[in-house]
Amino acid sequence: ANTKKYLGLHRYVPVGTVMRVRNEMNGKEVFVRIIGKLPDTGANRNIVIKISEAAYQNLSAIDERFRVTVSYLP
Repeated sequence: ANTKKYLGLHRYVPVGTVMRVRNEMNGKEVFVRIIGKLPDTGANRNIVIKISEAAYQNLSAIDERFRVTVSYLP
């Protein structure tokens, strides 16, 4: 979706949780609100989190898939 908000999908984290996502390549971080569950499909098998385009751009990622560190307080 075309939004300027930092949103994401995660397999296990409850909806509404705010997670810190850190790009391992450059150290940039954003806070992402989880808005739904990551579907359990073959395409998502090795994905930890899917983030919105705005969050992706702010992290200055180069590739479509990249290494991140995620953290949150339950």
